[in-house]
Amino acid sequence: MLRRSHILVLLALLIHGLLSSPVRAQTIEDEGWWTAVFSQGDIYSDSDIPSRWRWWFDGHARFQDDSDGFDVSIVRPGIGYKLTDSTTAWMGYGWIRTDPIGGGPTFDENRIWQQLTWSHQMGDFRIGLRPRFEQRFLTTGEDTGLRFRQFAAARAPISVDKRLTMVLWDEVFIHLNDTDFGTRAGFNQNRVFFGFGWNRCPEQTKSRVEIGYLNQFIDRRSLPNRMNHLLAVNFFLQ
Repeated sequence: MLRRSHILVLLALLIHGLLSSPVRAQTIEDEGWWTAVFSQGDIYSDSDIPSRWRWWFDGHARFQDDSDGFDVSIVRPGIGYKLTDSTTAWMGYGWIRTDPIGGGPTFDENRIWQQLTWSHQMGDFRIGLRPRFEQRFLTTGEDTGLRFRQFAAARAPISVDKRLTMVLWDEVFIHLNDTDFGTRAGFNQNRVFFGFGWNRCPEQTKSRVEIGYLNQFIDRRSLPNRMNHLLAVNFFLQ
């Protein structure tokens, strides 16, 4: 269960994630809320040998501009192959629609992605890593954008109620090339989340909801950077 020392470790990681974003003097701040659904499961075979193939789906709706304006929607299916009990290789497709904050025409993005997911129980902590590589095709340009994302998460139960967990994760985004739709190679953004998870029946299902604070920093190079303070509500269905 989560002890005082564990809480201090999680808070230290949170502070590190916030301070690691290279915030500059000119930064536009905004508030909003993001919600998402994540689901994955086994693809069963007719034989007696369990299949290593798995399916993946996540969908997102994001609101910015003090939560008054729709920003982004994402639909992202995929398929995976279980390499070991703790590691799965994935690939899939993503469709993204963006309504730019502050005006501008709505545009779409088609995205191909590949990733590895790894998880490990370390004492009371459940540690997870997810490197992801993306190929991005936007209707606002002709180039293919290449981006790398590194996600790391830690979860630990809270002793007062076994249905509750404390959750911390951080994700770094790096553009790998320049494109005609505006991306520049190098650091793109950082997201750090701190919150709590709740599972009504932890002995029977892994499904849960996680709610908390998400800080998003976006490096926009020649334009003022953005710092978004977000309420994040995520549903995990398994």
